[in-house]
Amino acid sequence: MFEVDEFVGECRAALSESQPMLAIKELLERAVADPKAVENGAHAEPGVGVLHRSPELTVLSVVVPSGLPQTLPHDHRMWAVVGIYGGQEDNQFYRRSGTGLDESGGRSLEVSDVLAMGDDTIHAIQNPRAHGMLGAIHVYGGDLIGIDRSMWTRPDFEEQPYDDTKVIGRAIRQ
Repeated sequence: MFEVDEFVGECRAALSESQPMLAIKELLERAVADPKAVENGAHAEPGVGVLHRSPELTVLSVVVPSGLPQTLPHDHRMWAVVGIYGGQEDNQFYRRSGTGLDESGGRSLEVSDVLAMGDDTIHAIQNPRAHGMLGAIHVYGGDLIGIDRSMWTRPDFEEQPYDDTKVIGRAIRQ
């Protein structure tokens, strides 16, 4: 069974490892290997819910219904690890350019997939499925909510201060 407090404790302990992102990736791989347990334990509901927030670690439950548009491109300015326990998450990656952003590939994640991203990653996500929820646990190496970061508008990719109500369409539940 997936217990949020136990998972957060393991993540906090992993921060003392020589490569904390990789240690947390392993923890998340083990967790999403039993996707039903994560779904039940994370008390998933649509939107972004904060499971843990501290200066060194943020753990979110991200549930995206089908039919929503792709999020705006955004950065994290810290490493991130994403594990999928339901549905599919399509990631579109970007690089900074003289004109704002250029697309630089993508990756689709399905149930039990895990993705690690460096602190310079810029991406947008979407649930591409016609029916069903995307469910994911996102773990960040810092206080994602308290840090200044960026988002990029469409279609011209103008950089602006991050605003979760514009990027994901609603405020993060704390």
